[in-house]
Amino acid sequence: MRDQKMKKSVSQRTPFSVGLLVIYICLVIFAITCFYPFIYVLALAVMPYENYVQSSVHFFFDGFTLEYFEKIAQNSEILFAFMRSVIRVLLGTTLNVIVTMLAAYALSRKGLKHGKWMVVLFLIPMYFSAGLIPYYVTLNAYHLTNKFMALILPGLVSSMQFFIAKSNLSFFPEEIIEASEADGCGPIRTFISIVWPCSKPLITTLCVMYGLGHWNEYFWTRILVHSDLWTAPAYLYGMINSKIALQGVGVGTPMEMQSYISAVSALLILPILIFYPLLQKHIIAGMTVGAIKG
Repeated sequence: MRDQKMKKSVSQRTPFSVGLLVIYICLVIFAITCFYPFIYVLALAVMPYENYVQSSVHFFFDGFTLEYFEKIAQNSEILFAFMRSVIRVLLGTTLNVIVTMLAAYALSRKGLKHGKWMVVLFLIPMYFSAGLIPYYVTLNAYHLTNKFMALILPGLVSSMQFFIAKSNLSFFPEEIIEASEADGCGPIRTFISIVWPCSKPLITTLCVMYGLGHWNEYFWTRILVHSDLWTAPAYLYGMINSKIALQGVGVGTPMEMQSYISAVSALLILPILIFYPLLQKHIIAGMTVGAIKG
């Protein structure tokens, strides 16, 4: 009887209507529109060359082959590019999260002298940028160009991620910090032993944001370092530009190249499709902690 009453109450609260049906249909169409490009890339990556040339338009999977992935495995340049991407994500994300958390925790403390003015230094880059040439000249003056760390150190702290972390840590219970200080813990010990373990949703959110940034970035990679230090997205961008350049001068490119590019793109997309849904719950928690007072 109790379950029936609960079902009736739920049905009464959320009555089905034509408007709700329209909303669901629009959401399904929007989801398909967003997800279909990924399906299309995967379809081209595993489609045999014979099936690809039979039709000028393909909407879905037509056959299956791992030929293009085998060619990628035999290409040492693209393998090293993927290896550099993985190293960049692991090393860069680790440094990004540690430095961002330290800066956000320090500037979220109310007793920090000139803390408000220091926050302004993180706010300015969100609205103003010096431009490409001054950025390159500055890195060149510090001898960072054509070095792998040029892909990590300049963006060690993102302003947006900093303010997300600061907003979260501003609502960290002062009673816990005061109790740790009463037990003899200094600021560093309090941060490592108490604040860091209690901020797992925030840390997960920062890891995903920074990790996606490192994994997908290609523009500054092609500017700051030579091709022997390119990551996978920069290498893929170079392949696409080469194909466009050849077609621009009237030199035909094999249709097989499009499937090879799609296979490289699929390898770049798959890690995001796998890890992001698994971490989505923590990301939402990290973004919303501290958003509501009380």
